[in-house]
Amino acid sequence: MTRGNRVEVRRDVYLWAIKESRKDFGEIQNRFKKIKTWISGENHPTFRQVESLANFLGVPLGYMFLDELPRTNLIESEFRTIGNKIPEISKGLQDTLYIMARKKDWLSEHRRRKGWEKLLFDDFSNLSKKNILPAKKYIGLDEFWYKEHRNKDSAFKYLRQKLEDKGILVMQSGVVGSDNRRRLNVNEFRGFLLYDDIAPLIFINSRDSKAGKTFTLVHEYIHFLLQEDDIFVDEDSDETNINMITAEFLIPTSHVQELWDNSRPELEQIEELSKLFHVSKLAVAIKLKELDKISQHVVNTVKQQTERVLRNRGTGESGGGDYYRTSRSRLGDSFLGAVIQGAESGDISYTYAFDLLGGSTKLYDYFKEEFIAYEG
Repeated sequence: MTRGNRVEVRRDVYLWAIKESRKDFGEIQNRFKKIKTWISGENHPTFRQVESLANFLGVPLGYMFLDELPRTNLIESEFRTIGNKIPEISKGLQDTLYIMARKKDWLSEHRRRKGWEKLLFDDFSNLSKKNILPAKKYIGLDEFWYKEHRNKDSAFKYLRQKLEDKGILVMQSGVVGSDNRRRLNVNEFRGFLLYDDIAPLIFINSRDSKAGKTFTLVHEYIHFLLQEDDIFVDEDSDETNINMITAEFLIPTSHVQELWDNSRPELEQIEELSKLFHVSKLAVAIKLKELDKISQHVVNTVKQQTERVLRNRGTGESGGGDYYRTSRSRLGDSFLGAVIQGAESGDISYTYAFDLLGGSTKLYDYFKEEFIAYEG
C-alpha cells in the first residue's frame, strides 16, 4: 500500500527480513536511522528506501511487499534432509531456493488455471544405467543426438530446449536473483530440482563449467523422472546411482565400446570423447574406469589436470554482457512467456509480473512484443 510517495511494509515482514539477514540490529539502525519508526508504523519509507533496505539485508525486494511471510520452512517441508537435520546452507543458496520456489509455485497455479495436466503419467522407477532408453524417449532424444552439435554450449541449449518443450522449467544463474554482487558458490551446489506435477523447475548454477552444467541438467532431469526434489541428500538416497544413470545418458556404453582403441594413447582418446559427447574429461575417465578401459591412476591424472585448470581460470557467467540476453538465459522462454501472457490477459497485475521477472519493468517491456501471444 502507498501513501503519497511512501509505502507500507508489514511489521512482521520487517522482522522476518531482519532475522533472515543475520545482521546485528545496531548495524541496521546505524544505516537506516528511522528503522524503528518504520517497524512500529509511526513512519513509512519511500520505495527507494525499501529497495535500499532489501539490498542491505540481502532479501528479494518483492518479499518486502508480500501479504504473507515467505515460506521460511521451505527446506524443512519440501526437501529431503541429512539424518532428519537441516544442513547449514549459505544465505545465497537459501534466497535462491525461495526465489525459485516462488516462481515455480506461481507457474504451477497459472498452468492449472490454463488446464494443464500432470506432466508425468508413466512410471520411471525402473530407470537404470541398463535401462536408459525411456529417459531419452520421453523428450524425443535421438541416440546419436550429440553428433549434431559442435560444442558444449550448443549441446546444453539443445537439451535445455528439449526439457522446456516438455514443460520442465530450466533456469540458470551465477548470482542471487539479479544481484550481480551476490555470487553463488559452485563448490556449495551445482544445481537443484524443485519437483511439481505441472511446473517442475531445474536450477543450474551457471558458475559451473559448460560440461558441468550439462551433466547437472541431465542429473536433475533424472530426479524429475523419479518424481523427487533434489537439493539435500538423505541417508537412503543413492546419488551415486543417479550419477551413473546420468553418465550413461550422456556417454552411452555401447558407443564408447565401439570407439575405444586399446592401441592408442589413453589421455588423447579421453579428450576426443570429451569433445564428442560434450562432457568433461573427468566424466569420461570415470566412465572408462567403470568399463575397465583405464586404471585408477589415469583417472587421478585427469582429475589433477581438471583441478589445475579450474584453479587457473574462472568458470561460469561473469555478470557482464548483454543484459537482455543474460536475463533470457537465466529465466528461460517458457517462464518469460507465461508471465507476460498472464499480465497482458489480466490474470496477474503488472507489478506482480515485474516482480516475477526480478523487479524489472524494462525487461518486461523489451520482451513484451515477442511473447505477447505465448500460451503457457
